[in-house]
Amino acid sequence: MKKRYLEMILDNLKPHPNPKSNLEQYTMEGKLASEILFFAKEDILNNFVIDLGCGTGKLSIGAKLMGANSVIGIDIDEETLNTAQYNLKNLKNLEIINKLYSNDEITDIVKNIQFIKEDVKNIDMEFISKYKLYENNKEGNKAKNIIIQNPPFGSQKKYADRIFLEKALELGDIIYTIHNTPTRDFIINYIESKNRNITNIFQADFKISKIYEFHKKKFINVPVDIYRIE
Repeated sequence: MKKRYLEMILDNLKPHPNPKSNLEQYTMEGKLASEILFFAKEDILNNFVIDLGCGTGKLSIGAKLMGANSVIGIDIDEETLNTAQYNLKNLKNLEIINKLYSNDEITDIVKNIQFIKEDVKNIDMEFISKYKLYENNKEGNKAKNIIIQNPPFGSQKKYADRIFLEKALELGDIIYTIHNTPTRDFIINYIESKNRNITNIFQADFKISKIYEFHKKKFINVPVDIYRIE
């Protein structure tokens, strides 16, 4: 899978139909999503990907296209999950998908992605184990839990980002998580306090278009850090 193909596929997915500001629902552009997924590609391959706060399924679907064994996307918002399900079922209708994959391959992609409605703070290993379709990867080794998440920044609800980070550290063998750059010192100190190791920090801009009444500009580029944590 070439990065530009993945970007095209992800940009063809339906965005949030009714974004909710209290949940900080923003649509990630295909360019940034594909950059994150390519950053994580070696960890994604043949492992179990957990997308906390999956939104419309962009990272979940992208992770499966990048070779994940299986994927679970979890979100609290039913309307958003309905859009994720639509995007998953509609993959077979995308021209670029049909050029890259056979019908059997498309069927395999769709059946190995699950979208579940649940509050992230209620999730534990027992919950995750119910949806882990394969304990071992194709090489016969135990499939790792790979967290890939785009949590709220905590700008509308204080500490909303911390809930996601805590849960990712609890559930993930390896974690990819996106946070507002100004919170870097806190994020680094918090992760170190949990005896986890940051191996990489990838910097990027998150383009946020004007979708809420309090937005004054047509769009802004928010500097973000993408962390890889072991």
